[in-house]
Amino acid sequence: MSDTPDLTIAFIKKRPESAGRVLAAMRPAVAAAFLESIPNRFAVEAVAHMNPRSASELVQKMGVTSGAALVRDLSYAEASAILRQIDPAVRNQLLEELPRRLRRDFEMSLAFPTDSVGAHMTTAIATLSENDKTSDALELIKQMERDHVDVVIVVNDKHKLVGAVTVTKLLRRPTHIPLADQLDRSCVTLSAHARLDAVAGLEAWDDYNQLPVISRRGEVIGALSRRVLSRAHLLEHGDSDSDAPSLAESMIDALAASAAGLVDLLTPTSEIRPGPGDANER
Repeated sequence: MSDTPDLTIAFIKKRPESAGRVLAAMRPAVAAAFLESIPNRFAVEAVAHMNPRSASELVQKMGVTSGAALVRDLSYAEASAILRQIDPAVRNQLLEELPRRLRRDFEMSLAFPTDSVGAHMTTAIATLSENDKTSDALELIKQMERDHVDVVIVVNDKHKLVGAVTVTKLLRRPTHIPLADQLDRSCVTLSAHARLDAVAGLEAWDDYNQLPVISRRGEVIGALSRRVLSRAHLLEHGDSDSDAPSLAESMIDALAASAAGLVDLLTPTSEIRPGPGDANER
């Protein structure tokens, strides 16, 4: 059996940014079929580095079940940005395939204007009470590792903000110390309805990689990360990162990494064969 799919997967693992650029240059139907032929976690790695508009074209060409699986495993902010670009009829089909709570969260996000905090926040946040300890917070963060949680948000029984503590600070404290003794009770909150431009210059970003987002009733409903805010600004004002590799450079890079892998990536899907055990990894 040919080992070229394994080489292609290895390239995606090593250079997902370049893989995303190559996929964006392919015909959407071919790229979508390729993504369906490999384990979902590798498809997610490549698609996460694509422009949402380009990624949405691939998701729309995929089968509903595989497209929904891809959306499900992307970060919340990335998935929301892609869903916004998808035809409403197709989007509703994808949402129906998702777990109920995730579907509800996406529907809430999509209800916000595209330039608002609510449209770009994540609902995958770590919330605990004042009585919980450092050990409880670190265990929760460990469970949420794939969501890249940087801040633990402490709320009361009405889910209103009490304070926040960064992961960096938690790692320096004894595990038995209650969160109440280490909170920043003056942590800045963001309104879900605020414009991104209005919150981009806050001094709080100097201390926090994530800030809690609250509803009009004052309840914590999510968090906005500095990384997502930066990416959203690039999308709105144009990506001027001169250090980003061009498509040609990405193609050459892929060719250098694995000539056979790149050929396989550009081969019609009918000729792509999963490697041993791939079918069980989807």
